[in-house]
Amino acid sequence: MPNKLIRPALAACALLCSQAAMAAQQVQFWTMQLSPHNDAYIQGVIGAFERSHPGVSIKWIDVPWAEMERKTLAALAARSAPDVVNLNPQFAAKLAEFGALANPEAYLSPEQVQAFLPAVWRANRLDGKTFAMPWYLNTNVTLYNKDMLARSGSALPATMEQLAPAARAIKQRTGSYAYFPALDASTPLEALVAAGNPLLSADGCSPGYTNAGGSRLFETYRMLYQDGLVPRNVVTEGHRKAVEMFLSGEVAMVSTGMQFLGYIKNTNPGIYGQIGVAPQIGSGSAPASIAAMNIAVLESSGAKHAAFAFAQFLTNAANQTEFAKRVPVLPSTTASYSDAFFSAPLGDPLMEAARALSVQQVKTGAVLVPPVRKYSKLRVSYARNLQAVMLGKQTTPQAMRALDKEWRAVLGCGA
Repeated sequence: MPNKLIRPALAACALLCSQAAMAAQQVQFWTMQLSPHNDAYIQGVIGAFERSHPGVSIKWIDVPWAEMERKTLAALAARSAPDVVNLNPQFAAKLAEFGALANPEAYLSPEQVQAFLPAVWRANRLDGKTFAMPWYLNTNVTLYNKDMLARSGSALPATMEQLAPAARAIKQRTGSYAYFPALDASTPLEALVAAGNPLLSADGCSPGYTNAGGSRLFETYRMLYQDGLVPRNVVTEGHRKAVEMFLSGEVAMVSTGMQFLGYIKNTNPGIYGQIGVAPQIGSGSAPASIAAMNIAVLESSGAKHAAFAFAQFLTNAANQTEFAKRVPVLPSTTASYSDAFFSAPLGDPLMEAARALSVQQVKTGAVLVPPVRKYSKLRVSYARNLQAVMLGKQTTPQAMRALDKEWRAVLGCGA
C-alpha cells in the first residue's frame, strides 16, 4: 500500500476498532448519593447516551456517601469494580497512587479536555498524570448576620487578620461569636492555603507553611480560642454545627455553600431577611477555594472506550448546565456559564447575590489543595498540632517543628 494511503487507512481502522470496542458492552456507573432526587436527570442522560451509542448499555448504581470508599475498595479487591465512578478528589488521588485510575487524556480529544475550566482540570493530576475528569463544583461564600454586625459596630472581615478585632467587638457588644471555624479532626487544609500559605515546600518534601505566615495563622486561632472569641466546640465539631449556630444567632458568620440558603430560608425564615453574602474569608490574595466532584474510569475496566465516551457525555457542557438547573451546584465546563440561566432573575435578591458570587469564585478560583499523597495522614497531623496550640498544650514554634518532622516522614523525605 502506498505511504500516502497508510495514514488514512490506519485512522479509519482506529475509528472502526473504537466503535467495535464499544459495541455490545455494559458500562457499570456508580454515583454518590444522587438517588432518588436526581433519578429523572441521570436516567435521562443514560437514555440519551444509549440512543447515540447502540450496543452500549449503562448500569447505574447509586451508593450512599459514607459507603463509597469502602465499597469501591472492596469492589477493586474482588475484581468487580465499576467502569465509571463518581469520587471526591482526595479519594480519587488515593486510588491514583496505586495506578487504579485510567488517564482521561489518553481517551479524550484535546478539544474535549479544553472544554473544562483549566484550574479544575489541573486539580485532577498526580505526579504529572491526570486521573479523573471534573464533574460538578461547589464553592463556599460567607453568610453574615447584618443586624449582629451593625450592633457590634464592626466591619465585615475579609481576612483572618481582620477577623480577630471583629470577633472581639461582636462578643463584647452582642454576646455572640463572630465565626465558627470548623477545626475538628476532619479539618480541611483549604483554610490554611486560603490564608496565603503554601501547602508544601517547592520540592514537595515538607510543609510549606512552617514559616512566619503559618505561625501567624496558628497564633490567630490560639488567641481566638483562648480569649473565648470562638465556641469551645470548634475543636470537636464541624460544618453542621457551624450552620446550626448561625441559624440560632449564636454566631454572626458562617462559611457555607449557596445551596444552604434554601435550607436556612425554610428552617428559620425570621433570620433569612437579616443575611448578607460576602466572599470567603482568606488572605485577600489567594484565589477562592473550589470543591470538585469527579468522574473517574477504573484502570481495571474492560470497556474503557465506552466508559470514557459516557463520562465525557455526562460531563459535557449541555448536560452539566441541565444538572445545575435542577440542583444548586456549578458546572466545571467553561461554556456552561454562557447560558442565561446563570444570570436569570430568581425573585430572591439574596439567592441571586450568592449565585453571582459563587459563579465568580468558580471562574477565578482554584482547588486550593490539589491531590497529595497520603492526604488523610497530613490532615490529621495538621489538625492535631493546631488543636494542641489552641488548647495551650504546645507553643506555635513547637507545633511548627512537629509538623515539619511529621510531614517529612509521611511524604517520604525522612526526619
